Parts: sequence; structure tokens; C-alpha cells
Amino acid sequence: MTQRPQNIYDHYHAHVYFGPGTVEQARALCKAAGEKFGIAVGRVHEREVGPHPQWSCQLSFNRSQFDELIPWLDSERRGLDVFVHGQTGDDLADHTTHASWLGNDYKLKLDMFRRRA
Repeated sequence: MTQRPQNIYDHYHAHVYFGPGTVEQARALCKAAGEKFGIAVGRVHEREVGPHPQWSCQLSFNRSQFDELIPWLDSERRGLDVFVHGQTGDDLADHTTHASWLGNDYKLKLDMFRRRA
């Protein structure tokens, strides 16, 4: 079972995943989140970026915004999947042990975070 987001970190990212058929839905969701909660909304990437295996848009928020934003995102996502993770400074942990999902989960491209010996 996919872990649900919990408010245990100071800062967070939520990545709204979408595809060609849902890009406008994702764009509208991210814009609405930014306006309603006063959070930072990143670019709408119509390609895979970083560790994300889907097109995505990043939302940046903090602990004080979490308890209102996450339930709202869950109710408004209408089938879109959202990857939520803490921002602790440890990128690998943030994208694995500090991560959770609204909707389906995906296998991330984590090699970019692995330390080279």
C-alpha cells in the first residue's frame, strides 16, 4: 500500500504528474494551488525531468501550508497522480524514505542521487 503524505518535515515538494491528454488539467490544478495557497509553482514540464518518469509540475510549500494543501490536492487532482516529498537536503532520502503519493506510485530514476564511490 502506498504511504500517504504526513506533515513531518519543514519544507516539501509536490510533483503533479500528467501526460499529453491531461496537460491542461495539470496546468489548471497547479495554477489554482498557487493562487489558493500562495505557494511557488514551477514550470509545467512537457517532458520527463530529473528523477520523474512522467511529465510534471512542481509545487513548493512548507509545514504550515501542508495540512490544507494536501487534502485539497487529493480532492482536486481528478485522477492525476501526485508525488509528495520532504525537502531535508538529502535528495536520495527525500525521493525514497521521505516520499509518499496521492494516487498511483511510479518508479523514479534514482541513479542521479546515488553517491559515486
